[in-house]
Amino acid sequence: MAGPTDQSVRRFIVPPGEAQKVFSPGSLAQLVKNFEATPEGTLKTVVGPAVFEPNEVYEGLTRTTPSSSALDPTYLVTTELGTPHAVFHATLLGGLCDMLLIRSGTAIFRHQGWKRSWVAIDGFTGTAITSDHLSNDESPRYPDQFLVMNDRIIWSNGVDHARVITHDGMVTRLGFWERPSAPTARGPESPIGTSRVSHVQNARGYAWPGRIGTAGDALDGESGAVLMGSWNYYIQYEDVHGNLSALSIPSNPVTIDTMNADPAYDSSGADGTKSPTYISDLTRQFLVRTSGDLPEHAVATRIYRTGDTLHGSSEPRLLARVPGGRVFPYPDNMSDGELGPVATATVPVPVFKIMCTHQGRLVIGNLLGDPGMVRRSEPGFAGTFSASDWVFPDSGGSAVTGLASHGGYLLAFTSRSVYSLEEFGRPRPLAQGVGCVAPQSIKALPNGMLVWLSRDGFYGFQGGQVVLVSDNIHRTIQNQVNRSRMQMAVAVIDAESQEYRCTLAPAGSSKRTLTLCYDGQSWRRQDLGIDFAGFCQTDDWRQYTLGIGTTVADAKTGATTTNVFVMGRETTSFDMPARSMVYRSGWLMGDEIGLTPVHVRTMYIGLLDACDDTFTVRFYRNGSWDEVVEMNDVLSVGPDDDSSVVTDIAGSAVVGTSKFHDPRLTWRQIPVGLENVSSWAFQINATYPVKIHIAAFAFDVSVSTLGNTRGRIPQRGDT
Repeated sequence: MAGPTDQSVRRFIVPPGEAQKVFSPGSLAQLVKNFEATPEGTLKTVVGPAVFEPNEVYEGLTRTTPSSSALDPTYLVTTELGTPHAVFHATLLGGLCDMLLIRSGTAIFRHQGWKRSWVAIDGFTGTAITSDHLSNDESPRYPDQFLVMNDRIIWSNGVDHARVITHDGMVTRLGFWERPSAPTARGPESPIGTSRVSHVQNARGYAWPGRIGTAGDALDGESGAVLMGSWNYYIQYEDVHGNLSALSIPSNPVTIDTMNADPAYDSSGADGTKSPTYISDLTRQFLVRTSGDLPEHAVATRIYRTGDTLHGSSEPRLLARVPGGRVFPYPDNMSDGELGPVATATVPVPVFKIMCTHQGRLVIGNLLGDPGMVRRSEPGFAGTFSASDWVFPDSGGSAVTGLASHGGYLLAFTSRSVYSLEEFGRPRPLAQGVGCVAPQSIKALPNGMLVWLSRDGFYGFQGGQVVLVSDNIHRTIQNQVNRSRMQMAVAVIDAESQEYRCTLAPAGSSKRTLTLCYDGQSWRRQDLGIDFAGFCQTDDWRQYTLGIGTTVADAKTGATTTNVFVMGRETTSFDMPARSMVYRSGWLMGDEIGLTPVHVRTMYIGLLDACDDTFTVRFYRNGSWDEVVEMNDVLSVGPDDDSSVVTDIAGSAVVGTSKFHDPRLTWRQIPVGLENVSSWAFQINATYPVKIHIAAFAFDVSVSTLGNTRGRIPQRGDT
């Protein structure tokens, strides 16, 4: 028996996370599963999740024609939630309009508030095939994305063309995906052959007098008063949000031939003199006709015309803006000098996988056909992209895997590098060898640090510096994560715990069930038995964390449930998947280097009241994970001590009269009995619905007196 001077009680405040690389008493936790940190610095078992809408009804839609996108109530049909892809919440119109959207199967659904149901607002869920229904890849390469710009929601999945969703549920294309067809134009024609005898130049066809034409230098009856000229027309569509399409290809050229001021056919007056001829008698007007192939969301057509391309600029300038979406002829009687501003060269909106907003622009990356390109829209117009406003952040053209606007920086990520695009045309590298592999993992902590998932772990960006923040769980990232599915990781900032939570697929699985939680200092993990496809935080006073996913198949029935879940809440309407809670310590030693053998007599666990149930504690020794001591009847609540804490009073609580109590700290004593050990570890296990709230640990430890401590170290040849 060790004397009093060799005995000690070691106390540990419960560290909130894992530390897998350090082998010392300072890193008490090696694995923390399904525990979450509290504001008081303790650990408690995870609560929830709960189904957001227990009695949900999903109403799908079919369309009367492939080209129709209007919702027809007569075609609403009840359907089931398909493969989950994303969930998103936003408040529009200054907080007056609550928008909760989910993308599931081939449709985007909107929550109908007090009606307690969901209705498809875009896509295909019925039996009628439409030309632009959403794709439903059950193993996508990139997750869906939602964001808000100019009080409108923009959605993209990297496969289909992006959509714009307004507060009233109207869904339109983002800008225009195709270039308009060229218009047709008509003008005067000159006579040919024998008709020259009775007709002069520009006298045939559409030959109405007008103001179009280039005047010559002299009016002498012989030189050309109106010179030969050529003009082209272009059209551009404008949508309901003010976005502009790309310019059409030029129309057929409209020409005017040289014409004299004193034509030979000019008749004489009554007195035998010829009447004078003016320039206005010789200039002409043209006729332009549009093709009428406007998309449904187009509200106007802009007509552009060049000046005389034989004597001036060939840049198209604004001629007119005609509201409506019909085919129409437009008579053009505007001189070149009266034309409006030069048309902005725009491009059709491409399919893109990555997007963010920055300084009032929509920034898109990883374009179809150009994975290394980044484009940005015109300020205030998410669907108008200038033809010259683009950049390749990586000099080698590596695919862009993430975009983020943070702290005044516009960040572009590849899988191996990070670039700053404040000067859009001049990318500035911030980190080489460190990239981003999951665009939906990019989130900002409340302390201002931007966190994302890279190939070898999680990194943070703050103050212009990129730093590794997952060094403590390096072994988890390398060995316990499905690295081929990292790009599908999804993350959220939990408002209650203010921690970063990223869900990805564990090794050997394609289901995103492993959630790694980071509070700015330490890491923990969760496995709730749900394959989460997306998260969001509600943009209102509730600040709920919502997730959409599918429960892992039941071992007996194989049944699964796909739904929208509220994290951190529990109700009786949802049968929680089976899950376990684990707190495993690192290896604890008698000194920093493990030379001193010790006796571990007793363990004390400081517990706060959480649940009247039992849990299991196991002990291990000398680096072996074969349990030496196991106790499966440890109570998780302290004695009643006449305070009616243990008694179930919540079941009969009456609003307005019942009272609640703060959890008490109770020290639970557990005999251990490990003797002469160089290191020891313990593990706490519980299964749902047991709840544990851990505050601290203490150990009754004494130094072993069995000879010289160094006598236990074998020499070179000893066995």
